[in-house]
Amino acid sequence: MKIFKRNTLISLFIVLSFLVNMNFVFADDLPSEKVEGVLVRAINWLAGILATVAVLMVLGGGVVWVTAGGEEDRVKSARKWLTAGLIGLAVSLAAVIIVNVVLSLFRP
Repeated sequence: MKIFKRNTLISLFIVLSFLVNMNFVFADDLPSEKVEGVLVRAINWLAGILATVAVLMVLGGGVVWVTAGGEEDRVKSARKWLTAGLIGLAVSLAAVIIVNVVLSLFRP
């Protein structure tokens, strides 16, 4: 309990310390960007996250399969992980391809 209280107090102190030292910055305005560019960046970002999660699932499924030791339940679980990871990779790749194709069709 003491460790929890100490960690909570330290975390609270760190968060509050960012609020105390605020300085105003006179920076340039952000460049105006079209909605198209924002959407493309968001979709590419999400596809990248999906691909990363899919690769981690494939790696996790491979580790489970290797360490299964012949147990059918663990092998079936590993196959499900591998299948889900490969489907995730295919979906993320398809998302990026679809976005690029649609953009190439509508750009002059």
